[in-house]
Amino acid sequence: MNQRLAGFLSALFIMSLFYSHSLVASTQPLAVSIDDQQVSVSGVSSGAYMAIQLHIAYSDIFMGVGSIAGGPYYCAEDWGPEKIDGIKLTCMMGLGADVTAKKYIDAARKADADGTISPLANLKDDKIYLFNSQSDQVINPLLGLITKTFYKDFVESSASQIEAWAFIPQYGPFYPVAHGMPTDNKLFDKYQNIGNLMTPCSPSNSQQYSWFPNQFLRGNDPWMYHCDMGWFSGYNLAADILSQMYGHMKRNQPADLNRMYSFSQLDYVGIPAVTTQAELHAMGLGDHGYVYVPENCEGASQACRLHVALHGCQMFPEWTFTGKVGSQFAGQTVTFNGLYRDNVYNEVAEANDIIMLYPQAINIGTQDSDINPYGCWEFWPFVDANIATYFTRDAPQMKFIANVIAALQSGTLNVEAPLIVAVNQP
Repeated sequence: MNQRLAGFLSALFIMSLFYSHSLVASTQPLAVSIDDQQVSVSGVSSGAYMAIQLHIAYSDIFMGVGSIAGGPYYCAEDWGPEKIDGIKLTCMMGLGADVTAKKYIDAARKADADGTISPLANLKDDKIYLFNSQSDQVINPLLGLITKTFYKDFVESSASQIEAWAFIPQYGPFYPVAHGMPTDNKLFDKYQNIGNLMTPCSPSNSQQYSWFPNQFLRGNDPWMYHCDMGWFSGYNLAADILSQMYGHMKRNQPADLNRMYSFSQLDYVGIPAVTTQAELHAMGLGDHGYVYVPENCEGASQACRLHVALHGCQMFPEWTFTGKVGSQFAGQTVTFNGLYRDNVYNEVAEANDIIMLYPQAINIGTQDSDINPYGCWEFWPFVDANIATYFTRDAPQMKFIANVIAALQSGTLNVEAPLIVAVNQP
């Protein structure tokens, strides 16, 4: 091979590497159209608490909320981060929680009067879905009942606007469901102690919360379960939540994850002092969020509904856990990755033209004494500066989510094109 040809091939190889990298790293505005009157939010556990806070603080944006294994607005009251043990007792075990909900209703009304949340009058025709399993031993199901009582004070018709369950409706009260997200996805059988046998929605795991009195009826990593009864196809809680928000849902249309776009969360924090990834992480936010776009919602020709789905603690992409004894991953280190964002809502969203937004939290520290070692959403103040704002429109994490929604609505959300799409471009 002569030197000229060798030099040409070398240059071509270098250019191809640069071109491939630029395809992956480049961003572009996501061309979608959002029906601004059809934006809803849901979450699991800490994500459920955050979903309730978002719904109350930004009721001008959201017309409905789904809460799975969560509790009432303002549950952490005005306690600082040094009182985290007391917050856990109240907002997890329910000890000291106001069963009348008056404390939380009064706090919302005061925030309304102070102008730190959107007017509570916006809630009058909103839709609410609450799921707090009676078998949940991480979040006391009493907190779900308190949340229902809270919302009754603000909606016009609790009978038609609030749907609340303590068990899977189709299976009845004797089918136990652990803390976490029930799904109809058989993928999660791989993570359970005994697969799909006996009580698939309540596996045991001695690695998690060994102080619970009942070691069998508990939740554990990855906090997502395939729930069925053999002759049933499985229970899809995500579909029930979206049905409550938007009416009847068509189900089970395969999702194409090549239409899952990522975006830099740092770009939408909206806080001038937060300019680095380290500062973003100190807020409890991960590097990237994700948007799933159904085929019919690509482009701006059709206005689609938008649903924001918030994962729970230990469900962010970087979280790692050890596979349970008796599971397919026994003893292995498993990275959570996209288990939540890829496997819960997208098939329902694809069939019903609902764009899905998946913001991502991250841990702050790794020890129990650290601020947020399990990557929860900020439903209690992470720092003293947030004591008076964590439940208002000025809450840093909630502002960020509102900013991302605004960018989606205006067509200015810059996303990274999926690799397979970039490679297949002519």
